[in-house]
Amino acid sequence: MTQQPATGYPKAASILAIVGSVLIILCGMLLTAVGAFILPHVSFANVTTPPHLAPGSLPSFVSGIVEGIGLFGLASGIIVLTSAILLMAVPSQRRTWGVLILVFSILSFLGIGGFVIGAILGIVGGILALRWKPPVQQDEPRGNALNQRAQVG
Repeated sequence: MTQQPATGYPKAASILAIVGSVLIILCGMLLTAVGAFILPHVSFANVTTPPHLAPGSLPSFVSGIVEGIGLFGLASGIIVLTSAILLMAVPSQRRTWGVLILVFSILSFLGIGGFVIGAILGIVGGILALRWKPPVQQDEPRGNALNQRAQVG
């Protein structure tokens, strides 16, 4: 039975989290752009305005909510991307980066979660980062050390 060589860092977790974070960032940018540039120009003439809003303020209210959701998704994606890159750079702190990836991937669902696929990839990457264990440094086999001592003595 052959064993795969152990890697020095959690490569699969980092790659999944990076791909997920890119999707989360793209979705956040898309929502922010729609909220900032498209929704303010949409006609809401057939929509009745709630009594607590001034007439004509509905487009700015809706665009502000969509833009806020997009900005939250964008911030979540940036944090997931930064954590994934730091997971590759500093694998000794894998728990910190794994928790950040996991938490902000879950929170990115509030910003549509990178078309949902990005959040799922980030969650899987965060779980893999938390479950990854560094390779164990093996000393030389015991038999070789005993043979060397027998030859010396």
